[in-house]
Amino acid sequence: MKGRVLTLILIPLAAVTYLVAAGCVMWPAAAPVEKATVAEVDPPRPVVVPAAQLDALPMRGVVLQVQRIDSPDVYYKAIDDIVGLGADTVEIAVDSRQENGTGSMIFLDMRMSPSPDKLADLIKYAKGKGLHVILMPIVLLEKPRGNEWRGTIKPEVWDEWFSSYREMIEHYARAAQAGGADVFVVGSELLSTEKYRDEWVRTIHDVRKIFHGMLTYSANWDHYRSVPFWDQLDLISTNSYYKLGENREVSVEEIVTRWRAIQKDLLPWVHGMHKPFMFTEVGWCSVANAAHEPWDYTQASVPLDQDLQRKLYEGFFKAWYGEPQLGGFNIWQWTPGGGGPDDRNYTPAGKPAEKVLREWLAKPRWKVNP
Repeated sequence: MKGRVLTLILIPLAAVTYLVAAGCVMWPAAAPVEKATVAEVDPPRPVVVPAAQLDALPMRGVVLQVQRIDSPDVYYKAIDDIVGLGADTVEIAVDSRQENGTGSMIFLDMRMSPSPDKLADLIKYAKGKGLHVILMPIVLLEKPRGNEWRGTIKPEVWDEWFSSYREMIEHYARAAQAGGADVFVVGSELLSTEKYRDEWVRTIHDVRKIFHGMLTYSANWDHYRSVPFWDQLDLISTNSYYKLGENREVSVEEIVTRWRAIQKDLLPWVHGMHKPFMFTEVGWCSVANAAHEPWDYTQASVPLDQDLQRKLYEGFFKAWYGEPQLGGFNIWQWTPGGGGPDDRNYTPAGKPAEKVLREWLAKPRWKVNP
């Protein structure tokens, strides 16, 4: 789906005043950082998922994007709605930011991001409702240039970027631990960063010192084989923005056939990794290009098509529900106050897709056997 460079020698007082007033939290590297090596973080050992953690799977969830929490009641109601759907999991997506694809600094804009204590309280609320909780931080580009997105970032100084990224991800890991989350996502769709295995091993190692639940990384649907640090994680996870039809006329049966072809390629590879597999994002907008361009929600001229969204939901569940290698799925997304017959966005609320979702979530859970 679709960094601000900070001079580290002198920071003018005016800049400091601006940052305080704007409510931004920034994480620059305090000094030049040497490239991490595996030796610095102890020799990496493959992670074996304990049987007790496997018992928590599958997690059948719905995603809730959370921004600044002024009144928690809005998000509490959304969590109540997710419980009412029959889900047993909520995946809370939160953001961090960098200026553009070459920036080396990650920051939070506290005008838009939740504070750690309120985020932890929200996680506790969800846990109190009987839900498993997944926390997934993502990186947004404030001022992308051209076709830049988080999957194509190329910082001017990689070591500074990773140092800043670790500060951000540990910030959210502390909130996840304080709230009692079950799974923490150490990164999402950061394709151009994935080749730096040593940096990611160090990041995962540092997060494990803070967060004691399961860890995963959310790979892009077409890039999961290229991630070199799966051995350090508890779960393998991807999004699901595959092409599932040529146009809006695709049938449920054709969608299932497309999924079967995807499974034929994906599941043997997952089996060889000896870890459960989870979809961190499963969803489609209610528009006519959703089957053949599921990643593109930006075309305002594309007609509304909520029945196509329904067919895509049905095809997904018929192909995947009960699959022993599937450790869970998370429906993208539930929007507080959103949905209805004229809504074009991802939420299934008040649409034919919601009925499909409720029907499948009412079915029994299955035994996960990675």
